[in-house]
Amino acid sequence: IPIPPEDKYVMKYYESLQYILYETGYPETVDRTSQPRTASKDDITICMLSSPVECMSILTEGGNQCPGNMLLVLSTTWLSKKKSETKDGFYSLYVHKAIAFGVSGHSFLETYDPPRRVTYFVNFFTKACTNGQRHDGKDVEAYLDCPMSSSLKLTKLVDDKLWTRSIVCELGLAFPETVAFAYNSDFVYPQHEPAIRVIHIDEKKTNLEEIVDVEVDKFLDRCFKKEVKMIVVKPSGVMWHASNGVTYHWIHDRDEIVKVILEFFTLIDQGDAVLVETFVETIKPINTSKVPRWRKCTDSCAVQLRSTVCRRNDDTAVTTHINCRIAFVEEPVTDTTGIQQPLRTTLNAYGVTDDDEIERFEKDVKEASAAILDGIMSYEADLDTSERGGLFAQTDIIGIDFVIANRNGVLTPVCIEVNSHDCTINCYAFETFYPKIKETTVRPYVETMIARSINWLMVGKRVLVVGGGDYRTQFIWPAAEENGIKVMLVESDPNHYAEDDVDEFIRFDFSDHTQDDQHAMKIFNYIRKNKIKLDGCLTFWEDCVPLAARLCHLLNLPGSTEKGALSAKSKSDTLAVLNTVSGGSPHWPLLNLYTSWFLPLRSQADIKNIQKVRKFPLIMKLEYGSRAVGVTLVRNADEMEDKYKEIRAVLQKPDDYYGIGLGHGNTLMAMEYLVGTEHDVDIVLHERRLAGAFVSDNGPPRGKTFTETAACMPSALSYDKQRQLIIAAYQCCLDLGLKNGVFNVEFKMEATCPKLIEVNGRMGGFYHRDWIRKIYGIDVLMSAFEIACGIKPYIPDRLPRGQMVGIMCIPSLHSHILKDPYYISKRLDLEAAGKIHFNLFDQHPAVHAGGFEEPFANVAVMAEDLPTARQKLLKVAKELNIVHPDYNVDSFLEDFWNI
Repeated sequence: IPIPPEDKYVMKYYESLQYILYETGYPETVDRTSQPRTASKDDITICMLSSPVECMSILTEGGNQCPGNMLLVLSTTWLSKKKSETKDGFYSLYVHKAIAFGVSGHSFLETYDPPRRVTYFVNFFTKACTNGQRHDGKDVEAYLDCPMSSSLKLTKLVDDKLWTRSIVCELGLAFPETVAFAYNSDFVYPQHEPAIRVIHIDEKKTNLEEIVDVEVDKFLDRCFKKEVKMIVVKPSGVMWHASNGVTYHWIHDRDEIVKVILEFFTLIDQGDAVLVETFVETIKPINTSKVPRWRKCTDSCAVQLRSTVCRRNDDTAVTTHINCRIAFVEEPVTDTTGIQQPLRTTLNAYGVTDDDEIERFEKDVKEASAAILDGIMSYEADLDTSERGGLFAQTDIIGIDFVIANRNGVLTPVCIEVNSHDCTINCYAFETFYPKIKETTVRPYVETMIARSINWLMVGKRVLVVGGGDYRTQFIWPAAEENGIKVMLVESDPNHYAEDDVDEFIRFDFSDHTQDDQHAMKIFNYIRKNKIKLDGCLTFWEDCVPLAARLCHLLNLPGSTEKGALSAKSKSDTLAVLNTVSGGSPHWPLLNLYTSWFLPLRSQADIKNIQKVRKFPLIMKLEYGSRAVGVTLVRNADEMEDKYKEIRAVLQKPDDYYGIGLGHGNTLMAMEYLVGTEHDVDIVLHERRLAGAFVSDNGPPRGKTFTETAACMPSALSYDKQRQLIIAAYQCCLDLGLKNGVFNVEFKMEATCPKLIEVNGRMGGFYHRDWIRKIYGIDVLMSAFEIACGIKPYIPDRLPRGQMVGIMCIPSLHSHILKDPYYISKRLDLEAAGKIHFNLFDQHPAVHAGGFEEPFANVAVMAEDLPTARQKLLKVAKELNIVHPDYNVDSFLEDFWNI
């Protein structure tokens, strides 16, 4: 039986994989094709159409991050295409057979019945990636409806040394002075003369040699004046990589330089170019007397640096990996002339041993590399589908080559060229030498693959959102639209501001939440009667948590239990449930350790009995309240009775204060006054499993009210204390019955353990979503939507990108920030300069009847560390006149030093 041409190399690729796995300490692939696997339509499927050689780092890291969903496809016959159900003129890609990677390098040869729909595609079956061996990936990637890493068109762009050099020039980074001969190119290159001069050569021109002669003479004349000693001639194009074709010439060899240029014009393809550039001398060894002979470099050595840069899932660039090679100066530095080694080892070999200098240079390389990818991403953002070569094609990873040069006595990275997404072969080789960093070089790349897959799966999902909230929820609707989520909003207010911001708006008065069972049934009947198909249901509004849970149950959609939602809404029930959970667990503390004394105040008579059982001071709050409205410190029974009457008189029905739980009633409760520092845990749960958690700290309360004053994220607590909070939040949510969703849990950290304040059965409000995005690059809003649709959110464990500290603004003292032209202008200037992050919760702040008020905005700063952030915020607070005799900002930040 003849082997199809597409399968010609399958056994070679498979055997190569087994050698690689065996020699790098991983188990060989297990054949499980006798039992075809099945996958759901909402499963992640990352498809690498490639030989294993190019992508081992991606495969092994992908196996760790999404076991069973990182697939290596060795032949185009293992794939098929069908017309897309969502995009006319496009196709969905399906996998019939693949090698699936799992944790710790385990791999399995699998078949799939039915075939798996691809959610992210990488095509390495191209001429460039296979050195001309094959190009059958071209037809596979054409007109796909799923996300892709690059495309043939984007690869051509990024591998164009002339175009990327113009990006480098625009960024103000160092690069060799260049004259380029672009051959029959329809691309309009930016002119950056004299640093980059571009001469377009039309294939019809017969005077090529004359043009080259003139331009080379001009270029060499400039180089003579700058005392340049050597010239580099190199071809540019997708087939010219790994220093292929690069030649070095002494500046006096003018005829040889011209000859080589003309020879390249017989080899390059249309659209390629020939670059003539100054040779960048690498640093010379300095003070190497103390460097051991085995590691010492001499003047005959040259060094080149390679950085790997990944696009994170929030479209920011991060440099993940830097390595160097040392070779002799007469030839280009490649994998055939030197072995990869760390930057510090390389610099030490040249006599550079000062830690500050090494760290400064490494930082320069990382920032320059990230800036280059940022520049590429910015350019791609303006391309249409045809120009980018795919509906969702984008550059997610690049490699960059630098020369380490000495510019005016300062170590400087000089950019030589950029390489497209097939650059990861070097990563695996480096990781083999240094196992401690295994897979880290491509970790953000894999994170992006997974995140883009999930985002794509969410496109077109129809989600019922219960309750539109107020101004503070206005960010939800554009975010949903941007991510392709269709929102059906059910809301009591017939004139709600979000009516025009969602796909469907249902007016239904559910303001009396004591009747939520009837409300839920009526909404359910409406949905069933109109044959509305929903993928998810959730709420972001505290008052609607029980109603949303009831609807999830009726609609058979993922969500929390009704009992759990009701228990979380009632502060007394929360503590009662957790306090009565019996039995222990070998892996968790007893739940009642987190609880404290409480008493529901069903009538004034209950107050008279408190003195008999508890000492004051105590906390009194609304049973179903939120946002700390009505929370007060009482020091004796008389004061409690007075406050009880006052609150019950002023806060009776929903119209008295919208959104603080009065639709459930205005019952109050008393609880123990907890000492210690206050903390929030924003926790993400999917099918009872912990998907992610973020800990933040709150400043001390102002006076007897418990309105939030200040906050910082990440927490200043030690790691072990943060883990205590996360586990406590996880336990509390699970035992209440909150098993699916994004929740906010508030604690006091006492000497013994965390003590629960309350559980909010919805996503954290105020600034929480915004801060988590800025610090960790995670959008918990999208996580909430994903969980509601039954899709597991992807929340990688990441180091924070900085430290945020913020101060709340209250109506009675800070309305000038929104009303006074001077402070409005000042605030906008600070925002534009990136000096503050401003979150607005209420456009029309006011003090409510009874003197109740809550924050209307948060002003925050971001810095590298907590002390710096604290000082920056104090300065900003003074500039914006937030500091006040009755609002001691300094004291609110005191807990953010050493908790």
